[in-house]
Amino acid sequence: MVRDPRVLAALGAVVLWSTNAYAAGVALAHMQVEWLLLVQYGSAAVVFLAVRLVAHRNSRRRTAGPRGVAGAGPWVLVVGVVGLTGTIFLQYTAFALAPIVAANVLAYGWPLLAALAVLIVRRDRSALRGAGLAVLGFAGVALIFISPGAADTGDNAAALGTSPMWGYVAALGSAVCMTAYTLGSGRVSVPVADLLLPATIVGVIGAAMLVAISGAPSPPLVGMAAAAYIGLGPMAAGYGLWTVAMSHGGARTLSPLGYATPLLSTTLLIVTGASATPATLLGIGLILASSTGVLLTQHRRSPTEVDRQPQPREWSAATQDGPDTDPSPR
Repeated sequence: MVRDPRVLAALGAVVLWSTNAYAAGVALAHMQVEWLLLVQYGSAAVVFLAVRLVAHRNSRRRTAGPRGVAGAGPWVLVVGVVGLTGTIFLQYTAFALAPIVAANVLAYGWPLLAALAVLIVRRDRSALRGAGLAVLGFAGVALIFISPGAADTGDNAAALGTSPMWGYVAALGSAVCMTAYTLGSGRVSVPVADLLLPATIVGVIGAAMLVAISGAPSPPLVGMAAAAYIGLGPMAAGYGLWTVAMSHGGARTLSPLGYATPLLSTTLLIVTGASATPATLLGIGLILASSTGVLLTQHRRSPTEVDRQPQPREWSAATQDGPDTDPSPR
């Protein structure tokens, strides 16, 4: 029986994130990606706004006045917009244009880029092992690009007259944004809601503009429900649960659970009927093996190295202590 609530929180976040690609497939079958982004960002913005308001009210009750946010500034907006708005926008563009199984794995391939970033900064054995694993992963990426089914055009790509290759590029761009967020979030010291609320608002504005420009028709209730689930579940609740799990030293012991997300989400897609060619599956296998290797390499670092890693921020302003890094593979 699991007694530590942080373990349950981490597992809950992984389960929610693992349904992300499948829910996106359901939503995209009933609505255009512009509306999906609008409803998703909007749903998450409502959650982050509610959390921010509750935290602000509790802060005023504890102190004589509202508590300031340490580290707030342009950098906070950049980190949030790149990390959330950019990651999600490019990820769902990839889901709309490319075969979703391959696009999903490419978007979750950010640990490979992080391994290369570590190699640039550090030149020890751990970094060299990470670089070797990154080469293996990028071989899987190349295999997906050249596989016989890579040029298959889905309904959305066909409707737009766009090559699915642009979907793969968008998926890789999503991984780049997540890598940038992982490296940059340690430089800010604001609560999760303060960091991500502006990012979701920017997403809402951008998606609303895309809806107006494209003239996309209003989606049916099924599509709206699927999009709202993505915003409330994988985006808002998933991130919140993961933050709870990472608090009070949980990052050192529980963060490896997050790397189960690409494996579980890919398995769910294939079990529910998503198609993939043998070459694509082989490329996916190389990427998953590489990500697992990166995880094991990080897990074997010395306790001193681990202790130097910044810890994740808390969910509300009331418990915020200082800068940290969220290791989530969102």
